[in-house]
Amino acid sequence: MISIEVYSDFKFQMKTITMYLFGSWAWFIFSVILIVMLVCYPFTRSIQSTRKLVKNCAEWIIRLTRLELLVEGEEHLIDGSSILVANHASYTDPMILAAALPANFAFVAKKELKYIPFAGYVLGKLGTHLVDRRDAKKGADDFKKIMKSSRENDSIIFFPEATFLKEEGLLKFKKGAFLTAIRNQVPVVPVTINGSRTLLRSESWLPEKVQLKVTIHPSIPTDKNDNEIKQIMNDARIKILSNLDEPDLSTKSFQ
Repeated sequence: MISIEVYSDFKFQMKTITMYLFGSWAWFIFSVILIVMLVCYPFTRSIQSTRKLVKNCAEWIIRLTRLELLVEGEEHLIDGSSILVANHASYTDPMILAAALPANFAFVAKKELKYIPFAGYVLGKLGTHLVDRRDAKKGADDFKKIMKSSRENDSIIFFPEATFLKEEGLLKFKKGAFLTAIRNQVPVVPVTINGSRTLLRSESWLPEKVQLKVTIHPSIPTDKNDNEIKQIMNDARIKILSNLDEPDLSTKSFQ
């Protein structure tokens, strides 16, 4: 008769093998599709066609790795300019949002990414806005460019936490996304991402098979002055937390 200890050890080993097999398969699929995307990249003639290519590639990655992606609240998306704010828990968040949302959104990312080989070229063709997080004056200039883009009918995705940690929870928000929305009189659309932290945790390079869920919440109007920014930020946090399976870490923030 097999002892409980032996059976438990066998189950643990099988779980570990399954995890490594899925992780290896996921990286293989990601690498192959990334190569295909980069080969096709020079032939896209506009930002819109580039975003459609990236969306298709993100969908194929999720489909071929057999990850389940559930999207709720698509009716809350705005037909026109808007600022989407989402929680940030993993490097996979942009890929998940690219697969879940229409191909007409620009991302905001840290300016350091442009120094990674090919990253500047890839992000540039997508219309990604790069922001300097270390120099306040340069950061302000970057946000002026973002506001100009928003006035030109571009919808933009922010991760207002500015980073993510290994620890679970929603960090304190930065003001940039909300100032951009208020000064351009465009609505804020809160978005909750569940599952991405488990899919690829911080400080880990081994993906795990999980269910992914993107919840798009009703928009928040911004027909207020800059003094109302705290209320809009708080409303967005409450909506994101309402569907987030993680605690509120509002006392923590990225410096």
